[in-house]
Amino acid sequence: MTMDDTRLIARALKDDASAQQALYEAHFGRAYRLAYVFLQNAGDAEEIVQDAYVYVFAHLEQYDPDRGSFWAWLRVTLVSRCRNRRRRKEMAAVSLEALAAGGELRDPGGERDPAAAVAMRDSRRVILEALDLVSPGARDVLILRYYEGLKYAEIGEVLGCSAEAARSRAVHGKVQLREILTASLEAPVRARPAKRMTGARER
Repeated sequence: MTMDDTRLIARALKDDASAQQALYEAHFGRAYRLAYVFLQNAGDAEEIVQDAYVYVFAHLEQYDPDRGSFWAWLRVTLVSRCRNRRRRKEMAAVSLEALAAGGELRDPGGERDPAAAVAMRDSRRVILEALDLVSPGARDVLILRYYEGLKYAEIGEVLGCSAEAARSRAVHGKVQLREILTASLEAPVRARPAKRMTGARER
């Protein structure tokens, strides 16, 4: 946990509204991006982030800095709420427009190379759409592993499973993701109508 977070939490525990606001602003962007990847809907992501913050501020006295950073604590709450929301609602497919509106999955170097930025957004759109088809348990592990960069032991703590279970889900998820992406690439080829054979050889 950063020294700034330490001071802010100490002040927030004394009902300092400005300290709570500073904590909120310090981690909102990261929280929103993570929620958006889980839920793939800007409105749902913002609502869940707000809900997670309401919870952690109401239970701030339970925070233990010896167990991890404030962000790690907030992330556990956030992921739990994302998973609950996803269970209750059928998520819409991600569109390029939705990703652009979210504004969080763009290539930082896109301004220097617009064509490369468009290609990267398209690739991420395809991956996110494929990820939405992976089984929920495996999908959650893949998001935390490759989006948040967590180790399997850390993923286990967030999801309430062992590190080995998290590793197994990641392997299973990667297999599913590969099959989905392969099928999506092959589909246009299979969809092309076969050439009609005639008596004369085509030149």
